[in-house]
Amino acid sequence: MRFLSAALLSCSLLFAAFADARLYSTPILAEAEALIPTAPEKALEVTERYLLQRRLAETSNRPHSNNESDRSIRTPLNTVHAYLITAKAHSALGNHDAAWEALGKAKNMVEENGMKHAKLEIMLTQATILYYLDDKPDDAVAMLNTLLENIASISGPRPSSIDRLDFEAKLLNAIITTEDETEADSLAQFTEVEKALGNQPNIEQKVRYQIAVGNYYLSIESYERALSDLLSAYWLASENDFAAQIASASLSLTKLYKQQGAMDKALQHANQAAEFYERYDLNRGLSETQTLLANIYSQQGRYNFALVHYFNALDIENMLSRATNIANINVSIARTYLKLLRYTQADEYVTRAIGVARNHELALPLAQALLLKGELAILEKEPDVAIDALKQAMQNAEALKNRILMLECLARLSQAYEQKGDFKQALNIQRRFDLLDKRNESHKQIQEAESFKHRQRVIERQLQLEDMQRKQAADEEVIVEQKKINLFLIGSLAVLILILVLRHRAASLRQHQVEDLQKELYTHPRSGLRNLRMLNDRLSNSLAKSSAHFEQWYLGEMIHEPMSDKLSFAMFEVPFLKVVYLQHGYHQGLELERKLGDYLQSHIEKPARLYHFSDAMFIYIEPNAETLNEPEKLAGKIQSLIDDFVQESRLEDVDDRLRIGMADYPFLPRAFTSINDKELIDILLMATSAARQASKLEHTSHWVHLSAIDSTPAACFADNNVRQACLDGINTGLIKVKTSALSGINWQTVHESDKN
Repeated sequence: MRFLSAALLSCSLLFAAFADARLYSTPILAEAEALIPTAPEKALEVTERYLLQRRLAETSNRPHSNNESDRSIRTPLNTVHAYLITAKAHSALGNHDAAWEALGKAKNMVEENGMKHAKLEIMLTQATILYYLDDKPDDAVAMLNTLLENIASISGPRPSSIDRLDFEAKLLNAIITTEDETEADSLAQFTEVEKALGNQPNIEQKVRYQIAVGNYYLSIESYERALSDLLSAYWLASENDFAAQIASASLSLTKLYKQQGAMDKALQHANQAAEFYERYDLNRGLSETQTLLANIYSQQGRYNFALVHYFNALDIENMLSRATNIANINVSIARTYLKLLRYTQADEYVTRAIGVARNHELALPLAQALLLKGELAILEKEPDVAIDALKQAMQNAEALKNRILMLECLARLSQAYEQKGDFKQALNIQRRFDLLDKRNESHKQIQEAESFKHRQRVIERQLQLEDMQRKQAADEEVIVEQKKINLFLIGSLAVLILILVLRHRAASLRQHQVEDLQKELYTHPRSGLRNLRMLNDRLSNSLAKSSAHFEQWYLGEMIHEPMSDKLSFAMFEVPFLKVVYLQHGYHQGLELERKLGDYLQSHIEKPARLYHFSDAMFIYIEPNAETLNEPEKLAGKIQSLIDDFVQESRLEDVDDRLRIGMADYPFLPRAFTSINDKELIDILLMATSAARQASKLEHTSHWVHLSAIDSTPAACFADNNVRQACLDGINTGLIKVKTSALSGINWQTVHESDKN
């Protein structure tokens, strides 16, 4: 049989959970519901004021809404909520009729408005009242089964409020049914409750679940598992300031430590629970803590302290009119007086306990009181009175199937018969005691074996945990070393990368410097065109490549004649560059020469190339030229470039006459390598000098083109003096001369001097 005070405490804790994830609520009602576990009277006051001050809204106007923007009305849904709070508060106060009346009003309102979810809430509240207030576990279980079936039938995604109802129903069902089930079935029930918590459980729900599991383990005397769950719940509640749950866990821990003989810890938790119930003036919880404190002091032999707390608890229970607790406390007071050898007071309180128990048909308190009366009669040498009381106690113990109480009755009954002198009957009673004691011992051995197995599992887990911790420590050391190595490697790599970056930057800088120097080296300082130095470096390689291709073709190694390797050369002189500095000054002269260089560079189409040979002379090279063997076209192209520049630059009174000397490469058709780059330039200079001579005579631009006939032998140019060889070839007709000059050219004069 359950202690009613403990039941009502659990009831108030269960109601405390309903404030979370409400199906419906207003701030006023939410505040009232939060007061149920600590101040049910205030919760009643707030709810009754809410019902009186607000009129019920029309049911046609959205009865399922909880929106109360108008504070003069209350919706049907919130009205149901108010009635439920009233029922829970009355239940917490032990007001049976008032609780059922409020619940009936809530039912009527739900049926009138067809509120399905609110009906589920009512079913849970009704099951709670049936179990905790009416002591009807079977009816409560039937109601919970119906509730769980209705919840399971809900299809689609479920709101959090339904998940909360599912958890509360399963938790209450587990608390009720585990009293009569096997350990395996009970643990299966709690497993279902744990699943209902979900992957991210509400902390307050988790605490209450752990308290319920811990209380179950405590009831089956599995103290190690009970301690684990109750301590976990206690610390989790402490971390989150759940005052009611802290008190509940403290009560359970008090019982656990008391049974295990850890009286200091039991007193600590009992006092902590008592502070909570005294602060909120919760008489039911305070009565239980006073009783527990008295039991602890009695077990310690501090009987006067025990009596003080027993009398405090008795005053509270007399005020609450709870017969079971009144009878139990009277038995405890009588037993304490018996230990103090104050038989008169002991007899007085045991008589009171028997009277209360018989008036209210309380089997367990009656059996305990009759057993105590028998002990008292034995001490007062009244064996007949003792035998009569002990027989009645034995009958009640057998009806309750309470082995411990039966053993105590048999032991005292054997002692009473022995005191009477009926040794035969005393022996028979002793045999019954021994037989029952063996069975009880067997049951204890089974429990001890289970406890040992549990301790073994705990130790194994502890050893595994220690081994894992050692491995973790070793792994952490390895990780630390690896981190150091990685940091060293990363640092080294960073330094190496930094060095490479710096070297790359330095190399890039040097490369840019080299490119700038190379550009400066191979660029004419005034015009910006390629200079003579680049011509000397590039021309020999270009001519050598062309000569090699022609030799391959000539020897039959190439099928087609390499026309792309034929080059047209034109050396031209721009006379106005000689006098521009004298006429316009140094700065304007530099600017004009730079403009000319930029202009020519922009109008020369690749792969043609232009070189600034000397102050006023340029060399134009055109590979695979369209003007090959057509010198007048090449001269016209060059002349048009200069004329366009003069017009674009708006130059007046400048000598725009050009002197152009031209030749093709290979110069000798039958001896490709006979003429090298320097000799070719000499030929161009000779042709340009002839063009200058003609230009001076006729005062206009002229060009001269020199080319060898196909039958010109290489021996003609065996002499190192290529100019003399050219003159000889011109005289003998081996070298053709094409020119724009109308008058003849005196080649001997050209060869001897070129003063102008």
